[in-house]
Amino acid sequence: MDALSDVFTYISGVPATIGLLLTAIIILLTSDWRLSLTALLIQYILIGTALSNDVRLEVAVVKILVGVLAVSILYLTARRLQDIGGTLTVGSEKARFLGLSVGWEAGPLGLPFRLLAALLAALAVLRLFGSLNLPQTSAATAFAASWLVAMGLTGLVVSTSPLRVAAALLTILGAFDLVYARLEPSLAVAGFWSVLILLGALAFAYLAVVQGLAPRPEKAAEGPPGGSDTEREA
Repeated sequence: MDALSDVFTYISGVPATIGLLLTAIIILLTSDWRLSLTALLIQYILIGTALSNDVRLEVAVVKILVGVLAVSILYLTARRLQDIGGTLTVGSEKARFLGLSVGWEAGPLGLPFRLLAALLAALAVLRLFGSLNLPQTSAATAFAASWLVAMGLTGLVVSTSPLRVAAALLTILGAFDLVYARLEPSLAVAGFWSVLILLGALAFAYLAVVQGLAPRPEKAAEGPPGGSDTEREA
């Protein structure tokens, strides 16, 4: 346990803050659900390690485990939908890196629009961060939480897929957890928050399944109603 505590202490500083900034922007910009969920998983690990200096180690571990479970629910759902009919194929499949799609498209609105939205959100965070005063929270943690909220809200606005919306919403919840867990570090509150996150993951998994299994409208048959002249004669 002491070795685990030392690892958390080392990562909880600047590495955790930088990691949270990177994972949030990856979740917003990427067009590949595997990369998005991987970034979300890393984000939960970093949130737990960032809290390890201010809460009991057990609470930090619980938050990491809950994040792993939530991401696992979304991953299994996405994997199942892809196996059924490739309903999660988004964007160009020509450009790939390590088996992941890195095409210019990133959902229906495209990567250029998402880059612009992320830039505007980052400028808003930089503009409003000076007036932000969070109790019992360091400047680095407050900035990371503000960044997560901004990227998550942007993702909610520009996303249409339930899985992308789920990742954005869980990013916002992670930001609130990063701050509120320091104010109320009890196991009871951590348990309630964990149930909320898992229920949210299950709800969005259900929505993704409903959307993925919904019957698609078939193309209308060409030609006048009733078929061709030959078919009518037959």
